[in-house]
Amino acid sequence: MANRIHSFVIGVLAFLVTLITAGVLVYGRAFYLTGYADRPHHDLFRVLRSAGLVGHGLGILGSAMVLLLLVYSLRKRTKIMQRWGNLRIWLRYHIFLGIAGPVLITLHTSFKVQGLVAVSYWSMVAVALSGFFGRYLYQQIPRNVLGEALSEEAIENRREELLVTLADDHGLQGSGVDALEDLAMARLSRVPLAMGLLILPFLNIVLARRLQNWERDFVVSEDKGARNQGREWVLLTRRLHLFRQVNDLFHYWHVFHKPFAVIMIVVMIVHVTVAVMLGYTWLA
Repeated sequence: MANRIHSFVIGVLAFLVTLITAGVLVYGRAFYLTGYADRPHHDLFRVLRSAGLVGHGLGILGSAMVLLLLVYSLRKRTKIMQRWGNLRIWLRYHIFLGIAGPVLITLHTSFKVQGLVAVSYWSMVAVALSGFFGRYLYQQIPRNVLGEALSEEAIENRREELLVTLADDHGLQGSGVDALEDLAMARLSRVPLAMGLLILPFLNIVLARRLQNWERDFVVSEDKGARNQGREWVLLTRRLHLFRQVNDLFHYWHVFHKPFAVIMIVVMIVHVTVAVMLGYTWLA
């Protein structure tokens, strides 16, 4: 139930951001297509420029979203926040803010990025793009219901539990286990890590059909639960195969992601401070 509520909230927020973005782009199309030198003479200049009514408001909203990204880091690292909800739900909000914030800030810049602000902006772009890759790596690391990463031992134990259940409840024999192993490691064991990560989504897409054939050939019970348990075992086996390498890669991803995030935040704070000191306040 909680997941549905959060999905609804994120969906509504995403719809609102999309509506704002589309509305601003349609409303300011002529202004954005005007050359930088001629923009001060455009009718919408005072509204859509970075210090304008709409432009400034978009900057405030986008910057607030970027700052809220830090809450996810606090949730992961602060002991008092460790039990404040499912980490996966926090990550979903983090991803939404990591997409919506840069989009609104891009509109705030009116597609004109120069000077010190360019450092923050392109750091933000690097953080956002690396975030997509980080999200994919995150999905490859098996987790418990709270979103916490499972250890290699915990993954092995779960695989053993599934095999015992398949044998006791569904009559799975040794040949069926071998077939399931072949199904899990087909192609994956013969390629390097980068290629394995690339083809893994495609292997998972065709998994349902292959599991159906496996179930027909090796499972005695007609209970459909065997297919679900077989799927879980295959996915765990594939992720276990990539476990150590993905964890190492995830560490290096943090090394790349964090410095750009720090640069983005620091320069953004400097930019906002200087703007306020120079008298650029919204609705003033």
